[in-house]
Amino acid sequence: MKFSKKRIIAIVLAAVLVFSITVAVGSFSAAEDKSQPVAATAEAPEAKVAANAAADQGEVIPVTVVGNVKNIVKTSFETDSITLTWDKVSNASGYYVYCLNADGGKYTRVADVGTTTATIKKLKHTTQYWFKVAAYLKVNGQKLEGQSTVKKTATQPAKVGGLYASRASTVNEMKWNRNDRATGYKIYRACYKTDGSYTLYKTIGNNKTTTFTDTSTEQGRAYYYKVVAYRNLYGGSYTSAGNIVRFVAGMCAPDFSITSRLSRANITWNHNAYAAGYDIYYSTDRNSGYKYLDTTKSNYFNTIRLTNNKTYYFRVRPYKYVGSSNTKVVGTYVTKSCKITSGAYGKSVGNLYVEISIRAQHMWLYKNGKLIVETDVVTGNNDGAHNTPKGYHRIFSRARNTTLSGPGYSSFVEYWMAFCGGCGIHDASWRSSFGGNIYNGNGSHGCVNTPRSAVAKIWDYTDWNTPVIVY
Repeated sequence: MKFSKKRIIAIVLAAVLVFSITVAVGSFSAAEDKSQPVAATAEAPEAKVAANAAADQGEVIPVTVVGNVKNIVKTSFETDSITLTWDKVSNASGYYVYCLNADGGKYTRVADVGTTTATIKKLKHTTQYWFKVAAYLKVNGQKLEGQSTVKKTATQPAKVGGLYASRASTVNEMKWNRNDRATGYKIYRACYKTDGSYTLYKTIGNNKTTTFTDTSTEQGRAYYYKVVAYRNLYGGSYTSAGNIVRFVAGMCAPDFSITSRLSRANITWNHNAYAAGYDIYYSTDRNSGYKYLDTTKSNYFNTIRLTNNKTYYFRVRPYKYVGSSNTKVVGTYVTKSCKITSGAYGKSVGNLYVEISIRAQHMWLYKNGKLIVETDVVTGNNDGAHNTPKGYHRIFSRARNTTLSGPGYSSFVEYWMAFCGGCGIHDASWRSSFGGNIYNGNGSHGCVNTPRSAVAKIWDYTDWNTPVIVY
């Protein structure tokens, strides 16, 4: 069988083409800023068929080899996506992008693009990913894929969550939620010593420690801490956005609870032994317009009557006095909201009712929204056995000039209005003072002891079934 010179040349070229697209040499990069080619994949056997057909016809055809992708760079710093860019391959029709979760997974094709950039979304935070990018050439309607190049990188860690100031006494202590993929955490501090600039203050080299206590503080000084999660990979560090918490040494913001009843907001919090008192602020906008409401040395506060069905925002801010000049230094605060309701304990109170605050040791009588009587009182001895019962009650018994008797006592009263069991509102001629903390150790057997002048007026305005709200 005789072969023409042209046919021999065509056969040789076709063989070179088949060899070039089936043999691969590759390796993985070891650093974030380097990428190297890996094995190519021939997806277009028709290229070989075309070459053989041309050889059969005695024609000489050019052999086209798809170039390698070079210089893959991560250009984004997101927690749930990664954007890659690379150099253009001169003869490429497009590019395939494959992704592998290196913390556990396998390669899958995630993009087919015609440009030299791709953004891969819906990724996990603080996670390492390997990407293969390969150029391809369209030949007779098929895609001939060249050698792929690997890029090793990672998503940024998620912002530290749950950061809060847990204590501000002689030390500043903070806590946050654990990031189980992070290598550790970095804590930056800003204060008067750094002219307000954040400097690296502490590195925690594990992700199990989610607390930090700063013992190098001065009372009354403000300190800011920025907590950053980080993960070390490929010779570099991937870091999260910083979450910031503010302290005033000695005066951590109280974490208060808030409820509403009888058109008021009732606020309670744990006492701060380092505070002299607390300033109360409120607004109808979470972020602005806060007005000073009042000051208290107690760990509770009942607001004035506010607009029903309206949401208010509150801040409780501790303060203390320092130095020979007795300078007032204020602490930090948290913001909480409450929708004002005119009812109590899930019930409507109507236009006439008696309101009693055990914490405030105070009683009010309202009629048609107008304050008729308010007075200090003494409620049940705060010992667990004689507490005045809280809740929604109604007056079910009324009497004048009667004697109240029980185990160990017999007391004559001029006015008696029972609202729950043996507990009622009455005068207490044996007491010379009311209010304050008298009820802690020297309270009643559960009744509401009231000055005679006030109880006489309450008697005149109330009747059977008048609501009595105790909280």
